[in-house]
Amino acid sequence: MKSRIAHRMFLIALTTTLATSMAATARADGSLSCSPRSVAGKWAFTINGTIPSIGPVGAVGLFTQDASGNFNGTETRSLNGDSADETLTGTATVNPDCSGTDTIQVFEGGVLVRTSTLAVVYDDNKNEARAIFTSVVLPDGTVLPSILTSEAHKLLPKD
Repeated sequence: MKSRIAHRMFLIALTTTLATSMAATARADGSLSCSPRSVAGKWAFTINGTIPSIGPVGAVGLFTQDASGNFNGTETRSLNGDSADETLTGTATVNPDCSGTDTIQVFEGGVLVRTSTLAVVYDDNKNEARAIFTSVVLPDGTVLPSILTSEAHKLLPKD
């Protein structure tokens, strides 16, 4: 009976030690934790959805995000059939659990046309991101209700 208890205690201690060691190793190489640095790079994205008071929206674009969470890029978007080339600047907050928030200023011809906020989740070892727009605000403060989602893929994923 004593040897059975000792054997179980040994197995529990061994399992706990291995699990703790593996978790520490995974966090050390960044595979289980996100940060602005770990998601920095060049990304390609699409946006799809609708602005109910205006019509369907679609966009494709590229942006580069630095290790501090700042980004800039370009997109071509269609809003109810009207296309435009736009430039983007913004900031990304990235949480250790791989969720985050992006705040994006969108410009046409150097003029601010809207500021969007997105709730973001990074997945696929930080090589993909999925987002939903939580607000779209015009320069005059008008809030546009929206049903917009985005998917982004890192152009040069880490091996």
